[in-house]
Amino acid sequence: MLERVKKQILAVAGTLGAAELNMEQRQTVAVLEEKAMGNVLSGMGRGRNEGVTETLKREVVMVFFVDVNFVILDHLVLMHKDEVVGWTSMDPSVIKRYKEDKNYLVLSDYFIIKKDAKISAAAFASGDSCFIFKGAQMEEFSRIPEIKDHIISIPSPPGFSYLHALFKDEMRLRDPRIGGFLIGFNLR
Repeated sequence: MLERVKKQILAVAGTLGAAELNMEQRQTVAVLEEKAMGNVLSGMGRGRNEGVTETLKREVVMVFFVDVNFVILDHLVLMHKDEVVGWTSMDPSVIKRYKEDKNYLVLSDYFIIKKDAKISAAAFASGDSCFIFKGAQMEEFSRIPEIKDHIISIPSPPGFSYLHALFKDEMRLRDPRIGGFLIGFNLR
């Protein structure tokens, strides 16, 4: 059954390879994520990878690697207290709209942030502000009949490096522009 699921994952545009993670590999990813979330992200502040946490709770966890043809999910929000003050969008029309809105800034052509957001090093240090990496669902994976409750997440750089090192030879992952995702799901 998992071979059929893997074939369907590989059929998604931009997907280069996929493999199931065993329990030891899953535990290593969990430890790496915990350590990574204790670090400052991109010089801005701390975060929580809720997506990976949720992914690792599923019966089956697989890693899949993608190239530039894979449609990346909106996955990151910036919270200040209980308010979303920043988020990613890969939709060019959304980015264009926010670039034209004087109440927002668009950073790196995909991250939208409110201009009046009270973000500071002190806010991150106190825990009032943090980046949250969310899990997501993709319609392509929702159509796989053998699985349910799927969550896709993006591992931190240390998690990605670990997974890439495990599978780079087996999957012939040579292009430096590849990315990696985790998908967790329960079986029907």
